Amino acid sequence: MTGNISFLLEFEEIDGGYVAFIGSPKGDKISGKGKIKTGKLDFDDVYFVKKLKFNLFSVSQICDKKNSVLFIDTECVVLSSDYKLSDENHVLLRV
Repeated sequence: MTGNISFLLEFEEIDGGYVAFIGSPKGDKISGKGKIKTGKLDFDDVYFVKKLKFNLFSVSQICDKKNSVLFIDTECVVLSSDYKLSDENHVLLRV
């Protein structure tokens, strides 16, 4: 989800309803969708919300493509689907 329309390829206007955030409890309109291509990872069905100030992505959408997501301090790392954990002893919890 983005508020920057210039990020979106193959943009199409849609009536996607509304999405609510803490700063906007009534919600803001989802008015379009498109694709984002990074060269290594592509995102389909990225919603455009004009008033959104930050970009958001869906961890479940990443995992649906068989990739892994790792959160470290202040960054998020997306690992390729062929990444293998080197030592199972580093796993503290599986949910």
